[in-house]
Amino acid sequence: MQVYNISFQIAPTLQGQWLPWMKQKFIPMIHATACFTDHKFYELDIAEDQAPTYTLQLFSASPEKLTQYQETLSHDIMNELLNTWGDQCFHFITTMRIVN
Repeated sequence: MQVYNISFQIAPTLQGQWLPWMKQKFIPMIHATACFTDHKFYELDIAEDQAPTYTLQLFSASPEKLTQYQETLSHDIMNELLNTWGDQCFHFITTMRIVN
């Protein structure tokens, strides 16, 4: 199983708008690609003086589906994030394999 992880740090003043947008628009857009079978969305426990931080883990049953997403589909979806939130939503992406 392949895991595509997107970590986000949000401007505190936008958290109330960003969180519903993620649940109602961004995550469904990703699932519409049919490249992922499931997801987990977490809020990290951080110090009070740090910006809200989240991680979205998307599970792909095959390396081919993950590659398809990365090479042909992710660009438009990530541009939607950038166009909507700009530099108020810092993010970075990692990929992982489940080994247990």
